[in-house]
Amino acid sequence: MPLFTTLPGDIVGAPPYRAAGCLTQGLFLKGDLAAQQRFCDLALNGPAGGALVFRAVTELVLVTAIYAGAMGSLNPPDSDKGVMQEWDVGFWTAVRGGRPGDDDNWATYWLPSFLFVDSSAAMAAGREIFGYPKTTAAFEDRRADRGDPTATLIVQHFPVFGPDKRPVTEPLIRLTTDDPTAQAPGFLETIEAAWDVFKGMAPMHSGFPLPPWPGLGMPQILLRQARDPVSFGQAAIQEILVVTPRTVRVAGIGLLHAPTVVEITRSASHPIMETLGLAPSQVGELGFWIEQDFEVGPAIRLA
Repeated sequence: MPLFTTLPGDIVGAPPYRAAGCLTQGLFLKGDLAAQQRFCDLALNGPAGGALVFRAVTELVLVTAIYAGAMGSLNPPDSDKGVMQEWDVGFWTAVRGGRPGDDDNWATYWLPSFLFVDSSAAMAAGREIFGYPKTTAAFEDRRADRGDPTATLIVQHFPVFGPDKRPVTEPLIRLTTDDPTAQAPGFLETIEAAWDVFKGMAPMHSGFPLPPWPGLGMPQILLRQARDPVSFGQAAIQEILVVTPRTVRVAGIGLLHAPTVVEITRSASHPIMETLGLAPSQVGELGFWIEQDFEVGPAIRLA
């Protein structure tokens, strides 16, 4: 392959990347398994053309909020340019698959459907290099408490499509707590809640678990593609990649303080509810937080 030519004004730093002082918050929402399988077919099975096959494994959807205090490249000369804040909120579907007929070697991954980031550099790097489906958003209402996931994402989107319709800029996602002063549940209650959630998430009779939680070796499967500039409707590049961030330091792990309500605005351009089978408002389950540093290295090409 030819060497990449870096032009003046390029805002995309080369991987590997390191995130320092990163707070990850996560919770699970009840979605629809059939809806997630349709998205899995669209993003993975169709492009794989039969060389690979994947199945959604649970109706539950993982929602993460990641707040990195300093994100930067470890690759010279980009490593000498500086670091920047990166915040993102994402929706993830657990999928399992691999080569047809080779079920014993199938693996389980997290497939992102919607990711929202606070900087154009983070959006460009994620989309261009790995194929993350990132969109820029403004973040409001964040709180300093690690256990409080409150946040509002302001996004430019199309509520409806039409020849004369224009986008609006408004709250698309809201995470709020019923009582931000409430304490995390006790140990026994936590174990009971975790068991109730994971019974539905990891079917024991199938003999496989979910992939690891965010940041702790979370394998992420992505469709990377670029539109062809000559043959419209064709892809100049199309491949399925796996990226697994590596945790290099864990500073703390805990539970979110109070039940978290996730509200989603209906959108034609960002159909989160329809894609994942989510309700416009629901309470998340098993909320957790992890404070860590992590690195993102090269991807593995599956197809």
